[in-house]
Amino acid sequence: MIRLNLKLRFYSVETAKEWLKNLNTDTLPQNIFTFRYDRSSGPGGQNVNKLNTKCTLTLYNASQCSLIPEEIRSQLFDCNPDMLHKKFRYYYPNSDSVVVQCDETRSRLQNKNMVVDKLITEIKSCCYFSNDTDPETKLKWARIKKRSHEKRLRNKKYKSDKKKYRKVNLK
Repeated sequence: MIRLNLKLRFYSVETAKEWLKNLNTDTLPQNIFTFRYDRSSGPGGQNVNKLNTKCTLTLYNASQCSLIPEEIRSQLFDCNPDMLHKKFRYYYPNSDSVVVQCDETRSRLQNKNMVVDKLITEIKSCCYFSNDTDPETKLKWARIKKRSHEKRLRNKKYKSDKKKYRKVNLK
């Protein structure tokens, strides 16, 4: 007998909000990323010429990553020009990957930490979830809608009566 052990994750909007709120360098699993170190560009003497300190973080198949909730993935990786939220600048739709680079310091470890921080900051700035409306606000807007509807009907009736009284009965 063969038993398959599959873990399927279904996220709701509330869990996606919670995931985003708790997202930091400790909660983000770094084993899903590929880190590559290259030579930095620019001035720096022998350190730049001989050491590979520039860090490049890559997440392949980003739109299929099950560790990121579906609601957040749809906001980050949907390339819709009509979207209301900010575009995720590290996503490359042709290769379906996320690529972030950092060569700001002379240390590999600091550059690696800065790359992860850049990714987390960008994810948090690109995702948006609207807050629930409180009942008082809903009631207020229902009253406003009702009043505007009644006003529109009164104006319509007034114009209709005005046109009706213009007609002369020629019999």
